[in-house]
Amino acid sequence: MTRVRLEKEERKKQIKEVALKLFIEKGLVKTTMDDIIEKMGISKGGVYYHYKNKEEIFSELIKDSMTYRKKLVVEYVSNNKGMSREELIMNMLLDKILDTNPYKTIYAIFLTELRSNKELTELYNRIYNESKEEFIQFCINENLPEYIPLTNAACDFFMNSLIVGSNILGNNDEAEVRDMLKVMLLAYLKHMSIL
Repeated sequence: MTRVRLEKEERKKQIKEVALKLFIEKGLVKTTMDDIIEKMGISKGGVYYHYKNKEEIFSELIKDSMTYRKKLVVEYVSNNKGMSREELIMNMLLDKILDTNPYKTIYAIFLTELRSNKELTELYNRIYNESKEEFIQFCINENLPEYIPLTNAACDFFMNSLIVGSNILGNNDEAEVRDMLKVMLLAYLKHMSIL
């Protein structure tokens, strides 16, 4: 079989796609670089040329997920200019919790594996701080300063709990689940004096 030499970014994308599937299937901790290499069907050097370890691949996947989420939020805000601020934030948070993309699945797996791995905890802290800064800047740019309190640790804990629960329990497409979460979020946001 003749191997096709791909452009650097295309090969990295391919590696990330394979790793994402393996992380979802086996978990981050149990997936090894050898698993990724085997599934890729290329030499070790072909993978290690792009990534020194699975954490580096995972870190890029998390950055990709942040880019994905940011794009969705920006599109949502620009497409719903006439919506009340309460509806806007409520729908964005609900969509984040109930989204069924693979990035959310891997993020939920990441959250469940955090406690047992110091490197993952460090990665989480770095990602949390980066995303916090990005969200604050987004709020400033979109003239939504009242949502900056959503970046505090308590809100992060609350949202992550809902994301993990949603990922484990499923039923994300049911209107009843969305309505129940809306009531919970509304109570929380009022408690935080955001609404």
